[in-house]
Amino acid sequence: MAVIKIAIYQKNLHKRISTEEISKIQQTKAHFLILPEGFPHLFQSESPENATKHEKEYQDHLLEISESFSGVILGGTHYRKNEEGNLVCALPILQSLVLVDFYEKKSPSSVKEPGVVPGKTESIFIMGGLRFGLLVGEDLENESIWDEFKKEDIEIIFYLSHTDEKRSYEEDLTYFASLAKEKSVHFIRVCGSSDGKPARSLYASPSGINWKVGKIEEDKDVLKTLSVNVMRSYLL
Repeated sequence: MAVIKIAIYQKNLHKRISTEEISKIQQTKAHFLILPEGFPHLFQSESPENATKHEKEYQDHLLEISESFSGVILGGTHYRKNEEGNLVCALPILQSLVLVDFYEKKSPSSVKEPGVVPGKTESIFIMGGLRFGLLVGEDLENESIWDEFKKEDIEIIFYLSHTDEKRSYEEDLTYFASLAKEKSVHFIRVCGSSDGKPARSLYASPSGINWKVGKIEEDKDVLKTLSVNVMRSYLL
């Protein structure tokens, strides 16, 4: 068994991470830092296509964090044109000042993300000695990804998300507790607050909800370091 330290940052999507906040992230000494879907949406572009103009600024901001934080950064999401020239919602993966890879969202919303095409990247990665699965937004309901996780015996899943406002705070807890138990996984969800929409980051395991933001923290920035015990996923 290995203990993985995971820092999750429930962060306002439109605000930069300050020098002081980067220092706090560094002090966690975590193996991973997880940022929410849509961070850093600093320019609030009117469309995904328009947002691609700011790809370099977003990535530079993540590299600023990587200068001080030596762990793996799952750096939120931004829109970019991939190597095939397709407009995708991409999750950059960084470590030690290197942009190592991207995960591309497989199930973009045609309503909220016009012109964005489904990504073709793998959903399973090995970084920092850990095998883990990635989900962004609507990927949560993509059964083919879950089938892959089951086939590959994935034990820990990072979910970069927005809050589904169809569910209440309590219903969210029940939903994710049931999901983690059904799939037999450690499920770590990080959300960001934006425009009055709530953020409900949490950690669910097969035994239930291990940690959650409180109701009064739904609109707050919250930096939390989790210790997660994994049996199968850690590679020496």
